Amino acid sequence: MVQFMVLGNIGSDAGYWVYRDGHWEHVGGWGVDSIREVQAGLAVLKASTQLRTPELAESIARLVAGAIGSELAEHTGGEHTVVIT
Repeated sequence: MVQFMVLGNIGSDAGYWVYRDGHWEHVGGWGVDSIREVQAGLAVLKASTQLRTPELAESIARLVAGAIGSELAEHTGGEHTVVIT
């Protein structure tokens, strides 16, 4: 099953929204600094898709995954998740 995770400036507790089982659930408690770090890493990853040199984009993807992968995986629960920023 695929779930959708929406990251943004929603609410004041740096939480996020997850769409699962046909409805949206708010998940709170993700630290502000951590969620901003993940959002910045995802922005870098998105920008790297515009690079013309595939090896450079892949190198950036590896660096970003190493930097924020575990933090993001902790909140996605190992499920097939589409992250929307």
